[in-house]
Amino acid sequence: MDLRVKRRRPRIEIIPMIDVIFFLLVFFLLFSTLKTVQTGVEVELPRTVNMGQTEQNTIVISITKEKRVYFGQDSVGLEELERKVSRELQRDPGSRFVVKPDAAVSYDELVKVMDVLAGAGVKQPLLGVDRRQIPKTRMERRGNDSF
Repeated sequence: MDLRVKRRRPRIEIIPMIDVIFFLLVFFLLFSTLKTVQTGVEVELPRTVNMGQTEQNTIVISITKEKRVYFGQDSVGLEELERKVSRELQRDPGSRFVVKPDAAVSYDELVKVMDVLAGAGVKQPLLGVDRRQIPKTRMERRGNDSF
């Protein structure tokens, strides 16, 4: 009597693995396209290559090319901006302020707004930039070894 059992070769089922990979791909595609909503007036921002993390709960101060200043969606003068910023800091001392100047705004106008923020007690105002990256220059592509 021959009691040998014929051993079957183990098989790796690929169909469940493909399903898992497909679901992960769909998950990341969907959630990478979601945009965060920021309040404020739409302005054309300067571009940057290096960008740090930003805070989610921020107050946006926009400067348009017509030199109008907005606190969120409200158009304000510099005196009213200082009052609103002071009021916000009294309500929540941890508030973050993002200044979003249009790319055509002069440095002088930006300094005026930053001065008002400093006078109101803002210690570290943030500057808003466009998240789209500008192309790297030839020197950055070569590796800065020419210095």
